[in-house]
Amino acid sequence: MESISQRLKCKREEMNLLQTQLAELVGMTQQSLQAIEAGLTKRPRYIVELSSALNCDPHWLLYGKNINQEINGH
Repeated sequence: MESISQRLKCKREEMNLLQTQLAELVGMTQQSLQAIEAGLTKRPRYIVELSSALNCDPHWLLYGKNINQEINGH
């Protein structure tokens, strides 16, 4: 997966969450979440909250790699 927008949308759909549901879990507006998924927001301020709600690593959500993969050179 190439971008944060693609990774976010894929994880949200895997968890069967609507944008409104995820936005409410995170404490952001649905419009803000929609902007991230549309690729308009590249570095969302709610990255930690989004990754927590989606049960994934924030570094992976932003960059496509887990921090341990980068440290180990994988």
